[in-house]
Amino acid sequence: MIGFRWRSLLGASVILFLLYGAANVLAALVVPTALIHGGAGASPGAVVLDADSDAYLAGGKQVIDALRHDNPKLDTLLVSSMVSMCSQMMAFAIVAILVTWFAIRRGKTWGLWAVTAAALAQVPYYVAITTMYATQGAPIGRGLAGLVPLYVWPLIALALGLVGMRQMQLSRAR
Repeated sequence: MIGFRWRSLLGASVILFLLYGAANVLAALVVPTALIHGGAGASPGAVVLDADSDAYLAGGKQVIDALRHDNPKLDTLLVSSMVSMCSQMMAFAIVAILVTWFAIRRGKTWGLWAVTAAALAQVPYYVAITTMYATQGAPIGRGLAGLVPLYVWPLIALALGLVGMRQMQLSRAR
């Protein structure tokens, strides 16, 4: 790990990737906890895309909030679907944090590409989701805006990491 410095571009990349992993851990804990205890309408942000879009597809905010009481089977389906999705978020978060700590921090370029690819693997899925929502007339603008940081963040971390690794290699060669 000779050459790694926290106050460097590679250090900034490591920090961003660690924070990205931590944000996924936090979401993978908070969202299922809220949903399991409060039903489909209890999610801090949304069930799938954003609160307005999700409520639109459910028939309104009151409908999604009342699902646990009025249609417990559908509520269970929505909640369990999100909990299963959050289990995948947790798995990704753990791997992202570990790859960042043990590979990227040590200057392994494959780690940068692996965590970035994993973070961006969700893009086609959200393209499909937003397309399905839009087809049903749901407002998707806010949901799309909320997704942008999820894609920009790892790209910035990748760029900083690639430049930082190059600088580290050049300083080793001197």
